[in-house]
Amino acid sequence: NRQIKKWESIIYTMWIRNFLGNVGEKVFIERPCKLQGGALSHINIGSYVKIQSHSILGCWDYYGEQFFSPSISIGNCCKIGEYNHISACNKVTIGDGLLTGRYVYIGDNSHGGFTIEESHIPPAERKLKSKGEIVIGDNVWIGDKATILSGVHIGDGVIIAANAVVTKDVPAYTLVAGVPAQVKCKLNNN
Repeated sequence: NRQIKKWESIIYTMWIRNFLGNVGEKVFIERPCKLQGGALSHINIGSYVKIQSHSILGCWDYYGEQFFSPSISIGNCCKIGEYNHISACNKVTIGDGLLTGRYVYIGDNSHGGFTIEESHIPPAERKLKSKGEIVIGDNVWIGDKATILSGVHIGDGVIIAANAVVTKDVPAYTLVAGVPAQVKCKLNNN
């Protein structure tokens, strides 16, 4: 049964890569994986990447009457856990060696802001807004159910604890946790 699932995912990866931009060697996308948005060719995946089942990649070149120039770039040797959601109307750049747990959200956009005027509009009909691109460095570990919001830059070697909500930049070689995420300690050479 395990061997059948492996072959299903190999065939699925061969099919789904036809909709994406550049896809490197030895990429393995478990089925099902959902692709959203009209800019799928702007999703680039490096080599030796595994994206586990039920993940969503959304690259939005338009939403309603809005138009964007989005991109998602995933580096080499990344392992993206089950039920992850990566969404861009701006830009999401992920370095090499990323490891994520389950249910991680990385999104550079949101449905509107927090105003009285917008509260009278159904959320799905509000304009998409982005505070800026997301950049994730090399060898970052993101725990289960963590959320990375727009405009955030995460340095190399960072550990993001489970359930953390990252709303601001994270310096390299630190561990962050909480809502909103705060630096809990700096990694050392020991």
